[in-house]
Amino acid sequence: MIAKWWLMAGVILALAAAPARLSAQSKADPAADVEGGKLLFNGMCVECHGAGGAGGDAPSLNRARLLHAPDDAALVGILTNGIPNTNMPRIRRFTDNETRQLVAYVRSLGKIAEAKVPGDAKKGADIYGRLGCASCHVINGAGGNFGPDLSDIGFMRGAAYLRQAVVDPGASLPKGVLQVPARGYAEYLPLRIVTSQGGEVRGIRVNEDAFTIQVRDQAGKFYSLRKSDLELLDKQTDKSLMPSVSSRLTAPELTDLVAYLSSLRGA
Repeated sequence: MIAKWWLMAGVILALAAAPARLSAQSKADPAADVEGGKLLFNGMCVECHGAGGAGGDAPSLNRARLLHAPDDAALVGILTNGIPNTNMPRIRRFTDNETRQLVAYVRSLGKIAEAKVPGDAKKGADIYGRLGCASCHVINGAGGNFGPDLSDIGFMRGAAYLRQAVVDPGASLPKGVLQVPARGYAEYLPLRIVTSQGGEVRGIRVNEDAFTIQVRDQAGKFYSLRKSDLELLDKQTDKSLMPSVSSRLTAPELTDLVAYLSSLRGA
């Protein structure tokens, strides 16, 4: 009877130890973690960060050091809490195991060199000047303020996104731009306003609260309007005030312009 009891106790202890062994094996298998993380990334992250983390309307992850995640603990914090004032959401539904796998995959992307963007960036800079882009955009302190600052646009956006932004600006609006004040884009919501006196204002939203809205037109004139005085407040959520320049460029010139924009990495 005693021998039988010890045999059963041994079986119970072995079964109890099995999950711990499996967990230890999983933690000790970095390749499996990377593969599991890749599946999660392709389901959750690829739409913004691009295939293989090459970048899209979110930054490329093919870099050894991530600005907001210098270590794994910081990366876990981003996955759990998101990044305030950006379009990076928090992800609450991952288990600890899934989070570990996603971190492993993202870190593996840092070992992959960024793909070389085709084109001649120097020629692209000349094309940027010829098109008059600086009348709306600022780069390193020079230019206008009607459009977003492009000083680090090559860091923040992938080459495919930048090409689409030039060819079809309205189709390349960053996701969630209207809800989240993401790095210099939320305030560029186009507006058409008609006041109760019949006046019309077209421009971009600078600020808004429950009672007022502030607008800047393309000439740089600033308006602060009470919503109660407006006949029409048209938030043109699917439009961009930037015109397409594709008809003004040859295919090689477009490639050069994208190469120049991709080269803009700030400091």
